[in-house]
Amino acid sequence: MLTFLVLAIASVLIATAFVPLLPVDWWWVRIGDFPRVQLLVSYLVCLVIVAFMLSQPYAKVAAGLLVASICIQLYWVFPYLPVAPYQVQPAKSDDSSTRLQILTANVLQDNTDASALVQLVKSESPDVCVLCEVNQRWIEDLAPLREQFQHHIEHPLENKYGIALYTNLELVSGEVRAMVKETIPSIDAEIQLASGHSVRLFAVHPNPPRPGEDTTKRDGELVLVGRDVRDSESVIVLGDMNDVGWSRTTDLFQEVSGLLDPRKGRGLYATFNAKSWIWRYPLDHLFHSKDFRVVSLRTLPPIGSDHLPLSVILSHEPEARATQSAPHLDAGDAEDAEAAVEALNEPGALDQPKED
Repeated sequence: MLTFLVLAIASVLIATAFVPLLPVDWWWVRIGDFPRVQLLVSYLVCLVIVAFMLSQPYAKVAAGLLVASICIQLYWVFPYLPVAPYQVQPAKSDDSSTRLQILTANVLQDNTDASALVQLVKSESPDVCVLCEVNQRWIEDLAPLREQFQHHIEHPLENKYGIALYTNLELVSGEVRAMVKETIPSIDAEIQLASGHSVRLFAVHPNPPRPGEDTTKRDGELVLVGRDVRDSESVIVLGDMNDVGWSRTTDLFQEVSGLLDPRKGRGLYATFNAKSWIWRYPLDHLFHSKDFRVVSLRTLPPIGSDHLPLSVILSHEPEARATQSAPHLDAGDAEDAEAAVEALNEPGALDQPKED
């Protein structure tokens, strides 16, 4: 009975490695992209147990498949481990006029205490602050930020997709855009560093995968944003992307956009769920063009949200373009990107499922 139970558990775990390999946007498949680190640990524990029962029927098969599962998860997760090579080099310049400090956070619309966030932003004093899930109450509670920052773009919504941007840098332009639908807005802005260099800043918060809702909107929006920014000279895309860095969707976004991920080679910097030490994933991201190097990358203390804030300091160093490489978009990846966009036009693709 014990052998049967162990092999049954092993079978379920093995399925969690192979099922997400399916090239579909079904929510119950794509959710498997998230807990790759946790699953990797589970495979290792299960493999040790199975190793003590190799004389039992099918145990060797299970052990072999568990090893294959470990390899699959390591393939996706390894680039984000501190032992992997950097995708973004450490900053070489000390010129403060070329530096850009950004703080981004999902505030959690139902979080009624804005004081922790306001204090954090005050102490961090970033050049740019991007917030997701702001409704009208949050905008009113964030009044101190309008005093701290000279420029702001606020688009509150009651559907958990409100978004806001605050900055003390010169705001050359800024608009709220709907890449997929009006109820899921983004902010497309141009800011000017103290050095005078202009940077395009694209803040996003695409739709998450959840029971009854596939990843069609999220995948399509990230591809559309990637296409939109690809030819920009200096660009940063950031926000709660409702996806982990090691998923095929985020990988495709990088290939389409040509942007770099400063997390790679530095660590996971998991931001969600802030209320769990075990089930925590990196959902809040910042990607940038090749003319930036990274000064620092940190998750910040809790603010009462289910997300931890993310702080990134970049250094604009144009010479970095010659030494940093963006992921390549080959013909197969281009077809996948086109398919993700075309899926948005399918009947019902943009419908919102009814909530209980």
